[in-house]
Amino acid sequence: MRLSLMNPVPIRTLLCSPSDSTLALLRTMLRGFFVTSTSSIQETLDSLGRYSTIDPGLDFVILDDQSEAHADDLARCISSLAVQAFQETKVIHLYTPTTSDSGQAVFANSTLSGVVKMTKPPREARLLQTLAGLKNLPNSISSNQISDVSKAMEDLAAAQRTLFGNVLIAEGECLSIQGPSKF
Repeated sequence: MRLSLMNPVPIRTLLCSPSDSTLALLRTMLRGFFVTSTSSIQETLDSLGRYSTIDPGLDFVILDDQSEAHADDLARCISSLAVQAFQETKVIHLYTPTTSDSGQAVFANSTLSGVVKMTKPPREARLLQTLAGLKNLPNSISSNQISDVSKAMEDLAAAQRTLFGNVLIAEGECLSIQGPSKF
């Protein structure tokens, strides 16, 4: 898949994440491609000018952000530029799946055609497979490929995670109060 994404020219990707660790991980996964990194959406928008005259243009923006609205707004902004270099640009939204107290998934599928959602943490094979699929390139993995059913079950399990607040993490010595400690 990596070779098909490099021909005839390597894909061009703009990364956006406030996390240096995430940016480093994604740069490693996308080695061999043209990759630019930014740490904020504003910086990403400012960087788009560099791609407006490049042929072929920008292939992907990978956005690490928990806000569904930010991903949709970024895709709308890119498409509103009406520049040939952004005609095929897709936004890949990396997010941590959570559920509300009612058990409903917090994120639904985006209604915008230019946004593809991907749960964190990203896996290299799955990321490359997604990129290849979006470029209409062969995107099958070897015989050890994860089936569509397994992938759907993994996504469902990830989406059912619930985050709760008020977590106390304590370090130090355990004190015994009249008798042996239960810790």
